[in-house]
Amino acid sequence: MAEAPAQTPPPRSITSSALTEAEAQTVNDLLTYLGEHSYAYDSHVQLINLLHKGFLTHIHEHSGETSRNPHDYGLLAEMRQAREAMDSRFAVGEDLWLDWLSDEVIVAKAGDGEGRISVMELCQKATQDEPMSVRIWQVYADWIESNYAACNDLPESDQSGWSEDDKELCRELFTRDLLREVLEKASSATHWRIDSGYVLFNRYMAIVQEDLLTAGAGESSGLKQLQDLYVERLKLPSAGWEEVAQMFWPVISKIHGWQWEAAMSHMNELAAPAKSQMASRMENDAKLERAIESGDQTAAFEELSRCMKWEKKQKRRGVHERELLSALYERALLRFPTYTEWWLDYVDHVISQMPSSHDPSSSALPLLERATRHCPWSGELWAMRILRSDVERLPYAEIEAIKHRATNSSLLDVGGMEEMLQVLLEWSTYLRRNAFTSTSSEDDLDTAEVGIRMAIEDVQQAGRKVYGESFKGDPLYRLEKIHMKFLLQARRVDDARQVLRSLASSQRDSFEFWQLWYHWEILLWGHARLSDSHRVETTETAPQLATQVVEQMLMAKRIDEPEKAVALYVMHYQHNESVENLQAAGIVAREYRQRTTIRRAKEAEDLAAQQVQQQASSTIPVDDGQLPANGEKRKREDDGGDETLNPKKSKTQDGALPANGDTADPTAAAAKRDRENCTIALINVAIDVTDVDLKKFFRDCGTIKATTIVPGHNNELSIATVEFETVEDAITAKTRDGKTLNGSSISIRSGSRSTLYAANYAPEYDETAVRKLFDTYGEIISVRFPSLKYYSRRRFCYVQMLSGQQAQAAQDAMDGKMLDGQHRLLAKISDPDAKKDRSGASAEGRELFVKNIDFTASETEVKDFFAHHGTVTSVHLLKRTDGKRLGNGFISFCTSEDAQKAAEATNNKPLRDRILHVTIASARGGGVDKARKADIIVKHPTSPEPSSTNGRRASDTSMVSGTQDGAQGLAAHNVRERKVAILNLPDTVNDARVRAVMEKHGSINKIQLRRDQNAAIVEFADIKAAFNVRAGVDCSALGAEVRTGDVAEIFAKGRKGPATSAGASTFGGMKPNTAARPGQQRGSRRGGLGFRRGGGARSSEPHDGQSAHEKATPAKSNAAFKAMFEKSREGAPAKEDGV
Repeated sequence: MAEAPAQTPPPRSITSSALTEAEAQTVNDLLTYLGEHSYAYDSHVQLINLLHKGFLTHIHEHSGETSRNPHDYGLLAEMRQAREAMDSRFAVGEDLWLDWLSDEVIVAKAGDGEGRISVMELCQKATQDEPMSVRIWQVYADWIESNYAACNDLPESDQSGWSEDDKELCRELFTRDLLREVLEKASSATHWRIDSGYVLFNRYMAIVQEDLLTAGAGESSGLKQLQDLYVERLKLPSAGWEEVAQMFWPVISKIHGWQWEAAMSHMNELAAPAKSQMASRMENDAKLERAIESGDQTAAFEELSRCMKWEKKQKRRGVHERELLSALYERALLRFPTYTEWWLDYVDHVISQMPSSHDPSSSALPLLERATRHCPWSGELWAMRILRSDVERLPYAEIEAIKHRATNSSLLDVGGMEEMLQVLLEWSTYLRRNAFTSTSSEDDLDTAEVGIRMAIEDVQQAGRKVYGESFKGDPLYRLEKIHMKFLLQARRVDDARQVLRSLASSQRDSFEFWQLWYHWEILLWGHARLSDSHRVETTETAPQLATQVVEQMLMAKRIDEPEKAVALYVMHYQHNESVENLQAAGIVAREYRQRTTIRRAKEAEDLAAQQVQQQASSTIPVDDGQLPANGEKRKREDDGGDETLNPKKSKTQDGALPANGDTADPTAAAAKRDRENCTIALINVAIDVTDVDLKKFFRDCGTIKATTIVPGHNNELSIATVEFETVEDAITAKTRDGKTLNGSSISIRSGSRSTLYAANYAPEYDETAVRKLFDTYGEIISVRFPSLKYYSRRRFCYVQMLSGQQAQAAQDAMDGKMLDGQHRLLAKISDPDAKKDRSGASAEGRELFVKNIDFTASETEVKDFFAHHGTVTSVHLLKRTDGKRLGNGFISFCTSEDAQKAAEATNNKPLRDRILHVTIASARGGGVDKARKADIIVKHPTSPEPSSTNGRRASDTSMVSGTQDGAQGLAAHNVRERKVAILNLPDTVNDARVRAVMEKHGSINKIQLRRDQNAAIVEFADIKAAFNVRAGVDCSALGAEVRTGDVAEIFAKGRKGPATSAGASTFGGMKPNTAARPGQQRGSRRGGLGFRRGGGARSSEPHDGQSAHEKATPAKSNAAFKAMFEKSREGAPAKEDGV
């Protein structure tokens, strides 16, 4: 059995002077979380880093002392236990190992000799995990050398903290021979590291040369040994080739004397291939080093990826290509130790270079063991390890231990069902193979059957745990197929058939399942007929079991591909049954086709009627200038709004419901778009087919709304989708299945239930990241994100797969999967008919919106005031980002009757010295208002995120505009210079993606999204960073046409051309909109002397937070503007603009 992993530190209340209150609270939360989720990798890393930070603070930051006793650190035990707990579950990685060794060295120097020995053992473990880490080997060698020097009282050795007993204890262990042995291992392990491996070699050669000079005997043989070592090293490509050659020169001069030039010339000839290889890699290596030194992880990842692609192209073009690519993989995985794809590529590369038959002298298992330690959540890596163990003929007990270690590593919680399935599939395949080897016994057969059955049961239990009792098993029934194969090999045909029968209930609507079963029965029937001496067709010799399968297939009322099902049914009778039965089958087939046509027509009719009913029930009359209460729609193409609406309406005005609840005429509502049921998928589309060709091909079937063509790989056939206006049009289009388009016979599938609704992924995910989540389960046609114009917090998308079966497989594998230890993915098949009505206090009419509340009134006082009129369930007083109250709030009651009664009784009644304005709150509206306002502000975090997010990103978002930020006190021109505009920003991009792209170029104070102008304003902390970004950077990750520029460009559109009369009539009689600022309350009294009516300061140009129509209406000449600007600069203090 696998050894149980170490326990994480028990949860307790952490308090330490070395940590801030926020950091201590985060440590408490992490301890609690890890107690329940011990395989949350990111949480382990975060906990260790916080405890390490506290340790360094305890050691170095203490007034009056340079350092403190490390043993006095109150969280030392927790830090050690946290590291041991992580190490027992994962490979720690180079960076965390270096921190760990550094801390333990500090502790050991203040302790006894046993602590120093423990550090040496820890160094050995670190080099086993990361054998190509030059930095870890350096720490290991430094530790041996420093202790050797101190034990033997060598000059310039550090004698602090040593007692005579400790020296006596360590003197026999820390020897010069040990130092030489460690350096020899280090040089051997890293000699393919072209960037820094030579450092350890030079250090090793220095001690070898010193020992030879000290020994004095056998000088010629010793020099010959040195020469051989140098020659072998100089024949390898290395960035430090010249340094090694400089160390070799004295040896050459001693051996060859005046002939040293000839010897060096010969050496250069031997080293020519290595120098050529290094020269070809020099530019790539220099770029990679610059990316690593910059600290930009994204740049380092991209450079490593580019270098690996380059190396792969060099195969069979020179010596050492295999070793150099392996070394590059090791170098990359030191930087990104948990990137599973690189581990998979590395293992494939190593195994592909090995002979097909196992060579005992070479093994890939150590590499696979390291891979599974670094990525224990990868079922694919565990499966490769099981397979390779069988290839290398490991005994059953050891392979079983690997399987148990895999399933005990929380694969289900961290990796998800698909990762767990991959391990069980490989394990079951191994059991089947092992049961039928030449040396297998009856016990092996029994073990295999029990193991396969247990694997199937494990999947069922895990599925019910993740998806509930409705889980029906693996939709691809992969383990069941292995079980059938095993039973067939064991000559238990009836038992194998019983497996298929058990699957029939869950797979009854899958044509692929019935086809598999049918061909299985035909294969068995054909095998049995081979022994017949006379091949005469009779009723008795017909494949009766296969006939039962196709008959049972046609009994499935909702099979996914009925045309293919009936074709298989007819084909079977044509090939295998009598003429009488064939005639009867023809009648059955025609009746089946007719029933299918009638059923589809009825479904289409019901769907159309349901859509009309939904439109009628969801259509709400609104007054002019107001939005529907449910104005934020399901698809982004449906989002819309009247740009002339007054953006100053409050929440209760936006989309206010009529008191009588009447509904508008349903014919006036726009038809709801139903992509899922109105779309068909086309397979085997010729590569030269265009959108025009598709429209011509389906022109007689109905109105086409959209077409999509996904090109095939390597000039293969393409895939396309066509969306029609109605479901009837889509059904009609399916009649063209099998027709020829541009010389290729196309296959048509329904698009129903082929679209996934995906949500709760990381906010930074773009289309590429979403595609990576699902591309292993089938062909992805498109990924659609919703519009964020009216609600910026939406985070979901629609992933359209090629078929419903692929979408189902993706849902079963990915729904509920933990992506990064923080976000549990929601992936469900989209059902537009299942959309539920809004619920909650606002939607149910039991919430009041109250204005003009006294700023000093507490929530308890407000609750007591309204409690006289009904049962109050909650009180929420609105606040600004600075914590000050706005004077508005929401009061929720148990029933709508209580809310109505309270509104009538308290409206225009005083609370303290203020008259309250009370109305029934509406459901969320005001989408156009949100789109116009420059009020989505994301502040750069200055403290650890709250524990409730478990380390997730938590944007500090305020829905009230303001000018306060972390840069108060800066001059107005300084703030403007630090602001950059992002132009042509799609309305599907959220603030997190903007932040992820922009933070590559510098620290950010604030992000402001301007949805009304398809733009954003980013305020950097540094003027230089803003200047560089404004000059132009790559923003293609946000959209093809996205670019950076000056903030003034956002408002330039509103200044172009003279104001129209319509614009004047719309806004001329209205007060200009102003951003809400601290100290400027809504509904405040008129300002005194020197305060301009309207609340806005005079300025020659609009604030960044001001729209085009919000500018001063009187027209002024350029000269007038210039005069005003000069006057303001001379007489008025500079003010920060309103962004």
